Amino acid sequence: MEVEEIKVPLRDVRKTIKEFYEEDKWHFITVNAVDLGGKVELKWFFSPYGEKERFKVVVSEVSYDEEIPTITYLIPSAWISEWELADLFGLNVEGAKTGLFLEPDSPKAPLRRG
Repeated sequence: MEVEEIKVPLRDVRKTIKEFYEEDKWHFITVNAVDLGGKVELKWFFSPYGEKERFKVVVSEVSYDEEIPTITYLIPSAWISEWELADLFGLNVEGAKTGLFLEPDSPKAPLRRG
């Protein structure tokens, strides 16, 4: 398995993705989040079509109150991963709504540590 990780500041995430992403060549897989306590590590996963063992991962860290730029301008289907971040981690994702993954009486941001 080949994994290329690209670590960038949050402000450069969309620009970094835009530089390599072509919709007929790259498959957007998901955004993964890990709460580090006070901040969250985010990883945007991509794989080229036809290559199951190769991944490009854009990595950034965000504090709880920062706004995460949406990538739906580039990849419309990313909305569901972004809304998941908003619901399950309570993150402020540009344009994301909440309430899709949680019932109204569910705990808020259940995957957040603090």
